[in-house]
Amino acid sequence: MKLFSFYLILVFVSWFDCTLAQPKVDPNGYNTFYHSNGNISSEGNLQEGKPNGYWKTYYSNGVLKSQGNRINFELDSIWKFYSDSGLIENEIRYK
Repeated sequence: MKLFSFYLILVFVSWFDCTLAQPKVDPNGYNTFYHSNGNISSEGNLQEGKPNGYWKTYYSNGVLKSQGNRINFELDSIWKFYSDSGLIENEIRYK
């Protein structure tokens, strides 16, 4: 039980630390989010607080993880997915 409590506290502290590190979110504009190490986690436009438009996500090491477009909050066109070393692993075409 003590070990469980320790992990629960650790998760809470980590979440709280990441929450404090995030800049203020613009629910209708361009936003950049960060990993706890300071590297970019994701970036793109929000509309009504939801992702819309072109978005990129990154691994914690700073390498691009995925990129693609959303139209009316749905995935659209070609999305590219990368390995943690930056190589394209997959491309998916959305309509």
